[in-house]
Amino acid sequence: MPHRWCNSARIRREQIESGLDLTFNEVFKPLFISRVTALSPSCILEIGAGTGHISKELSKGGISITAIEPSKGMFDVAKDVLTSTQVELINCTSFDLPKTKVYQVSISHMVAHVVDDLKGFFISIGDHLTQGGHFIFSIPHPCFYNDYKKFWGNEYNYMTPASQEVTFTITKDSENPISGVPYHHRPLSTYINTLVEAGFAIDGFDETYPNDEIQKMYGERWKSPRYCVFTCKKL
Repeated sequence: MPHRWCNSARIRREQIESGLDLTFNEVFKPLFISRVTALSPSCILEIGAGTGHISKELSKGGISITAIEPSKGMFDVAKDVLTSTQVELINCTSFDLPKTKVYQVSISHMVAHVVDDLKGFFISIGDHLTQGGHFIFSIPHPCFYNDYKKFWGNEYNYMTPASQEVTFTITKDSENPISGVPYHHRPLSTYINTLVEAGFAIDGFDETYPNDEIQKMYGERWKSPRYCVFTCKKL
């Protein structure tokens, strides 16, 4: 999986820093900042840091941050983005991170749906959390995302897990498709039950739906929430 992101790293940085990626800048970044800040952690782990922009924003609050990113292309971009910060950046996955590293909060943006072994992924995150620590992660909303992107045709059934490699673009930059990205559709019940099996309780759930002012920036109104964010607690 990691190599598929290498060639898109530069594009993703440009989309975020130019403001073209409205969803990242106007929806996800403020939501993650809000949820993390409310927990007042002194140390956090970002899993799948991508271009590093969420960790960069969080670092402004004086939080000790470790960010891990398995894709070498994304890692190299994140290293440059995070140059002026104190964020510790490591080129690895949550499965490879030494278990001696433990944090109060772990965040993961748009990673869980590309992971093959979901239970193993959740367990690996729990291994790096203190008792009572929180895990906050975002995914495409399983109930609505196929209606938006139409990755599957008539064979699609919400309750049936399905996997394929997909190509996607962002609304304001349709000329730069990102292809070969793994995508696992799983119903919400799979995420919830797997979290429970991995030792988590759900503390909160956000369905992302921007306010009218932000939606106008897209050029058309969202018909439904396109993404969701879980806030979970390690039991």
